[in-house]
Amino acid sequence: MRLKNHRLGYLLACSVIALSYGGTALAAPVQGKASVRLTNVFATLQTGQPDKNPEHIAACRKQVSAPDSRYLGVTVTTQYSIDAQTMIMTASSSLPSPVATKPLQLTVKLAPLGIAGQYAFGAFRPPVLPNNYVLFSTGLDFKGAKSSVLVLNEGKDYNCLVTSYPTPFSGGLSEKLGAEQK
Repeated sequence: MRLKNHRLGYLLACSVIALSYGGTALAAPVQGKASVRLTNVFATLQTGQPDKNPEHIAACRKQVSAPDSRYLGVTVTTQYSIDAQTMIMTASSSLPSPVATKPLQLTVKLAPLGIAGQYAFGAFRPPVLPNNYVLFSTGLDFKGAKSSVLVLNEGKDYNCLVTSYPTPFSGGLSEKLGAEQK
């Protein structure tokens, strides 16, 4: 009788282990799509910190609304695949060409940024937008998607940030942005 109970316990333990591994193997990456509108404009210093100079902010607003650099008001659509267990993730953002006379959709492949507390992706000077950074982030619950385009201004003290997020200078993404601009 004791041998039967021992075998039964062994079989139960093996079943629990198999089920737990099976559940892990069945967990699939989250496939998602987020579309957000770029409605906020900020000037940023080369360190990634906000530039409070009203003239720079006004110049940025004018710059990102111009026909040859139109980002304000565009919708950015990001498709992503995130496996929360393995942390293998991919993303790409699509947006209209910033040159109003070239009506085409641009797609930018984004790389994971490894920022704690969120899933964040970025492309720094991608080939289709060589004077820009393209950023995307979403919460760990896959809510609160945010997209941003940083327009780099060669020879100026500031760059222009166009974003869906009204307070972009808080958190890890701001720190990463500053590190990349240096």
